[in-house]
Amino acid sequence: MPSREENLLDAAIGILGNQGVRALTHRAVDAAAAVPTGSTANYFKTRDMLLSAVADRFADRDRATWQAIAGFVRPTTAVELAAALAAYVHRALGPERALTIARYGLFVEAALRPELQGRLAEAALSIRTWGTEWLRAIGSTDPESECAAILDYLDGLIFHQLTFPGPVDQLEAAITQTVSRLCTTAA
Repeated sequence: MPSREENLLDAAIGILGNQGVRALTHRAVDAAAAVPTGSTANYFKTRDMLLSAVADRFADRDRATWQAIAGFVRPTTAVELAAALAAYVHRALGPERALTIARYGLFVEAALRPELQGRLAEAALSIRTWGTEWLRAIGSTDPESECAAILDYLDGLIFHQLTFPGPVDQLEAAITQTVSRLCTTAA
C-alpha cells in the first residue's frame, strides 16, 4: 500500500499528465489527493522540492513497470519484440495516456532543470538494460546501440502520436518494420 507521501506524488503525476506542469502546485496536489490544505507543503516545502520528488517517484514507477514487463516478456525474434513494444505503445497512448504525458512533461522540465536529469536517467538506464538483454536474447550483434535506437524511436513515435495523432491501427506494422530494420541478428 502506498504511503501518504507516495499518494501525494501520484496525485502530482496525475496533475502533470492531465493539466500540465504549470498546474502543479501544492494546493492542486492537496485537492487531487483529497487531503487537507497544506499537507503537500508539509512534505515538500518548495515547488522545486515537489518537482524533484515527483521525478523520483515517476522514475521508481517507470522502473517497476518495465521490471514487470521484463518479467513476463521473453521475445525470441525481432517480430515478437516488436509486438511487445507495440503493446507498450498502445498502453502508453491509451489507458496510460496521462502517465505518458506526465513523462514528457518531466522530460521537458529535465531539459530546463539539470538536477532532474540524473533522477530520470537512472530509470532510463534500467529500461535500456532490459531492452539490451531482449536484443541479446534474439541474437542482436550490437544490442546496446540497437536498444538505444529502438527506444529513441519509440519515444519519438509516442510523442508524435500524442501531439499529432495518426491512425493507431498502423502503429504495430510501423514498429515491426522499424524494429526489424534496426535489429541485426547473427546469421
